[in-house]
Amino acid sequence: MSSIMTQSGPNAHAHLGGTCAGLDAAARGRADRLARVTSDQMQAALALLSMLDPEAFEIAFTAVPTALCDGDEEPIPVCRECGVRVGIFPHRGLHWEHFRGDGLTSGAQQTYDPGHAPEVIWILPDEDPDDL
Repeated sequence: MSSIMTQSGPNAHAHLGGTCAGLDAAARGRADRLARVTSDQMQAALALLSMLDPEAFEIAFTAVPTALCDGDEEPIPVCRECGVRVGIFPHRGLHWEHFRGDGLTSGAQQTYDPGHAPEVIWILPDEDPDDL
């Protein structure tokens, strides 16, 4: 059975602000396949994902900002309810968690439960979540 992802396209992860040097071979293969899909193939794949794994579908849509920013600033995920930074920590599971720390240094974050589930929104570093 051949893959539906046969068309060439731009690097799918170039806009995510990092390199693929840290990806394992399987993850790199998936990223390379993703770089070759058409928008119709992407839509079909996401529709299938939404049926097979609704949680993964929701994570995919909240893990990436809905709009790319102009300039050098990159949006950051925060909780709409409390305005605190949130992140996904793969070693703890694929779900959003509130955390303390700089958000940049691996292992320097401390997750905690503020008593509510994170409601993820994306803001620029100089924006105030209360203004949204």
